Amino acid sequence: MDSEVNKQQEWVIVTLILLLAAVLRFWTLGQVPPGLSHDEVANALIARDIHAGHHALYFTAAYGHEPLYQYVQAGTIALFGENWLGLRYPSAALGLLGLAVTYVLVRRLFGVLTGLLSGAWLALSFWPLLYARVGLRVIALPFIAALAAFFLLRATGTGRPGVVRKPARTRDWALAGLFLALSLYTYMAARVLPAILVVFLLYRALVRRRGPVDWHGLLVLALVTAVVAAPLLVWLATHPGAEYRVAEVREPLDRLLPGDSSPALENLLANLKMFTFTGDPWAHQNLPGRPVLGLLGGLLFYAGLLIALWHWRQPRYGFALIWLAGALVPSILSAVAPSSIRDILALVVTFAFPALAAVHGLRLLRGRGPALAAARLLLLALPLLVVGTTTARDYFVRWPQNDVARFFYQSDLVAVAQRIDTLDPDTPLVVAGLSVHSMDRPTLEIAARRDVADVRLCDSRETLLLPAAGGLLLLPRVVPLDEGLRQQLLTGGATVAEETSAFVAYSLPAGAELCGQPPPAGETVFGDSLALVGYEWLAQTVAPGSDLVLLTCWRVRQPPPQRLKLFVHLTAADGTLIAQHDGLGSSPRGWAAGDLLVQRHVITLPADIPPGPYTILTGVYEADSGTRLPVGGADHLLLTVLEGAE
Repeated sequence: MDSEVNKQQEWVIVTLILLLAAVLRFWTLGQVPPGLSHDEVANALIARDIHAGHHALYFTAAYGHEPLYQYVQAGTIALFGENWLGLRYPSAALGLLGLAVTYVLVRRLFGVLTGLLSGAWLALSFWPLLYARVGLRVIALPFIAALAAFFLLRATGTGRPGVVRKPARTRDWALAGLFLALSLYTYMAARVLPAILVVFLLYRALVRRRGPVDWHGLLVLALVTAVVAAPLLVWLATHPGAEYRVAEVREPLDRLLPGDSSPALENLLANLKMFTFTGDPWAHQNLPGRPVLGLLGGLLFYAGLLIALWHWRQPRYGFALIWLAGALVPSILSAVAPSSIRDILALVVTFAFPALAAVHGLRLLRGRGPALAAARLLLLALPLLVVGTTTARDYFVRWPQNDVARFFYQSDLVAVAQRIDTLDPDTPLVVAGLSVHSMDRPTLEIAARRDVADVRLCDSRETLLLPAAGGLLLLPRVVPLDEGLRQQLLTGGATVAEETSAFVAYSLPAGAELCGQPPPAGETVFGDSLALVGYEWLAQTVAPGSDLVLLTCWRVRQPPPQRLKLFVHLTAADGTLIAQHDGLGSSPRGWAAGDLLVQRHVITLPADIPPGPYTILTGVYEADSGTRLPVGGADHLLLTVLEGAE
């Protein structure tokens, strides 16, 4: 069949496949995925550290990151800026490079036509497309691993009949070792790759008993791998706590070691079903439950698998089978299977199997006549047409509308950032969020084109912040607004200025006064930072097991350099602490003198609460050190006294 595709035609088709893949990977890259995930924002923060001169063999932030992708991404951010293009360009580029290397690898094993069909499947399928469009390190693994495989196959002379057999060269063994070691610097699933290649070498030695073993080449492979991988392996061995995320997801492995194989077997079945029945259940990694291959693709996949099993004694088929089985191990031995991200190594060979079946089908349809010609064209074109149209529909239309995917990629917060770009820069802005002390500000910094340093943040589930000069509160739809705080907001004169599917904007009045009850001694200053200006009870019934709900209002006197927390204590007559609430859902970055903070406190009373009366104490402390801010020569203020429990 390869004779039907000449060299010029091959280059034209490969170029068209790569161009199509590039269009799919770059088209609307800033809109789909529908926002920025915390993982992508964490990568941007690592890039900031790299730009600041903080280099590492392993980055411990965000559950731990191997370094290769992080340095590439830091480079593209320096080139394109800290935006969606700087973040996601490395993945799109590595996805295209991985496709090209995988084509060359499959071509070596099974021929030009199988390579072309495999490359087309890889270009059009949902699974590789998704990971080539998010700024995550995982997509680097198939590219580097495919290079390791290609040079190992060259070194061992493995390939289809007709491949020119050249004597094994030391360079091929060395390059195989280099890329094998570099794969360990990409993503943790690469740690199964050395085992895959060792199993293949052992298998090859068993099925091809004639001929001497190339001990020199194997030694070069081992030495290069060891030398290049050693820095990372030594660092991980000397920092065993750096990968605590691994311990959180390895329950199937932990149960398998003492002899309980049931979780691993369940995961094995789930991973086998991933290809044709029920796919990855996580919305941020897949359209939940969507299999990698549909019905037609699945039939071709199983047919290709049977062909490979039938020819298992031929090393080229054995290689594909061993690689596929080994690539599923990380997902089989970890929690929640199947996981398309932990199975990412399987991208190197997965689409070779349906391509292999299609090419074998063409051989059965050889002959002349319009009917056979139409059947051959249908066998080639129909599966690719189906996979291309379903991928376009599912990835660009259905998946971005999934509520869980939109939540994961912070779609509403990114829409707020885009709205900020259209507002007058002098308008005081408050943005409500769910991660106001960590990810919300860098997300706004990346998603917005303008400077957002003066934007205030608050977690509207417990805290409101109102600028002294008024302004706008932008509330993403995904962020709840506590009902008591909403009533205070409306009572203070705020009005709904704009509503979209992504957010609600409240117009905030200047000089808002909330919390009708003043402190016992009037406005009271804590340190140089905050002044208590009032409080208000939303639920004041003292009873066993009940909740006291209190609002406290604070005026910013001088924005502090560190994060603060507010506390409210309920104490007995003898001073014993009975219950308390600590919190402040706002970071001081962006605060300005005169801003008003409204904090909701929920104090849950114990069932065995002693008889009253009770005192309510309040105060302010530094979140990191626990040091309380002074107030009138003390470290707390007596706010009020409550009667005994009913």
